[in-house]
Amino acid sequence: MKGFSCYSLLVMVTLTTFSFAQDTIRTYKTKMRNDIPNGVSFSNNGKYIATGVFGAVRIWDTETGSHKDYKTKHRNETPKFVKFSPDDNYITAGVFGAVRVWKVSTGDFRDYKINIRNITPNFSCFSPDGKYVAAGVNGAVRVWNLKSGVFLDYPTRYRNRTPNFVEFSKNGQYIAAGIFGEVRVWKLYYPTQAKAE
Repeated sequence: MKGFSCYSLLVMVTLTTFSFAQDTIRTYKTKMRNDIPNGVSFSNNGKYIATGVFGAVRIWDTETGSHKDYKTKHRNETPKFVKFSPDDNYITAGVFGAVRVWKVSTGDFRDYKINIRNITPNFSCFSPDGKYVAAGVNGAVRVWNLKSGVFLDYPTRYRNRTPNFVEFSKNGQYIAAGIFGEVRVWKLYYPTQAKAE
């Protein structure tokens, strides 16, 4: 199986990539032995790999193995899922009470608040054009304009249910989320005109 590459997550304490062609393996250490990565994300150019670690999002260079940490709000907080923007310039994850977007090159960040302090969004993602970020909040899917901070909610039928996963369609015209007992798809109307909080 020459040239075939495979990537896997060892759920104990490390991230591991390996290639059958070269018979090589690389391990990316997390911060703590009992810290279990929930989800990993490759950058779109394949040069970086990211996951949530204890108190941060960690991004590794897949060639050198070097890493940089992007801090969350609380030291004992491990982001569940992380996503790169389409141009790989930004990365997003849920933090306590907000969706946080970091600039990869500088570590600067902006929080997009969900207005409920004790809830951490499980999953956030960028729109295909990289101008918006979305996450499940209490009873809705929320889409923020990254530049203005303006948001628009797409309500579910259950006020006390938070969608765990959301996804934009490739053409950016729809957004989908898993709700209690169903998958719901909304036609997107992007927030552009309303005032930010």
